[in-house]
Amino acid sequence: MKLKNVFLLSAMLFLMSGCFVKSLHPFYRDNEVIFKKEITGNWTGADSSVWKIEQSGKFAGLFKPDKPENCYKISYTDRKGTAMFIVHLFRLGDKYFLDFYPDEVESVNDMMTSHLVPMHTVARVDMSPDRIVIRWYDEEWLIGLFRQNKIRIAHEKVPYEMSGAGSDNYQVILTASTDDLQKFMLKYSDDPNAFKNDYTFILNKDYR
Repeated sequence: MKLKNVFLLSAMLFLMSGCFVKSLHPFYRDNEVIFKKEITGNWTGADSSVWKIEQSGKFAGLFKPDKPENCYKISYTDRKGTAMFIVHLFRLGDKYFLDFYPDEVESVNDMMTSHLVPMHTVARVDMSPDRIVIRWYDEEWLIGLFRQNKIRIAHEKVPYEMSGAGSDNYQVILTASTDDLQKFMLKYSDDPNAFKNDYTFILNKDYR
């Protein structure tokens, strides 16, 4: 992983802190990925965050422009700093989803970075020419389903502190295959309790 800016360490820890549903494996298959050019550009969140969405590219050789990829590079900036993600848009049934994956995780040194494991997170997305609404699946809701024995999907419980093993102070990391992840997503894609209001981002097109 690249090392450039300490802000991305805090962003990575934010993703790991019990807000979103996290997975070791992607929520999409390659043949399901869609690219919509109309959502590229600059967007402003209702919380004053700034989102820069552009097509991702990969190195094509010296003195050559990057080769466009079928995904996005998203720069998310709020008052705490800036984080970068590689994001894949895909469709399941009649709904669209975004798979977020940290692009660059940065820390004060290589030792800290080597102990961080990037995760996939998934959000339902509704799009229009001037507005994007991103709704992340909520981890607290997911943990509630496990405690009530309402779902069976491969996962691990990871305590937030080493001394917290066996307590309720843990996060859930999904370890299921992409197929099983998608079955879970489809089952709960219309459940309003699955999405936490605190992590619903309403973005408006910035035409400046």
